[in-house]
Amino acid sequence: MSVSKVSVPCDFGVENLYDEFHGNVTVEFKDSTSMKASSLILSWNSEVFTHLFKELRQGTIELKDFSKEAAVILLESLYSGDIVVERSHFREIYKISHAFKVEWLSEKCIAAFTEFCE
Repeated sequence: MSVSKVSVPCDFGVENLYDEFHGNVTVEFKDSTSMKASSLILSWNSEVFTHLFKELRQGTIELKDFSKEAAVILLESLYSGDIVVERSHFREIYKISHAFKVEWLSEKCIAAFTEFCE
């Protein structure tokens, strides 16, 4: 198991997610659309992405098990280092953050769930 490179999320600028110049991997969504993303930023936040890019040498990531909305929220949060967890989709955000082992994002979802229950 690799050790996390950061103890807190970093802000890489969510605007860079939407600038294809910075993307070296393709992310495919459930609705058959796709976008480019940076393997560095995804790997920085997730050992699962590190494994996919470094060891399996994948250049395309399929996020087809999750809604496009949840997948884009995941990507935006990895770029921005932050998220506002809304009640309407916190479960799916938790599932995707758990699947890709983005611990800080999973913790934010758990905290949001606690607030929703109060």
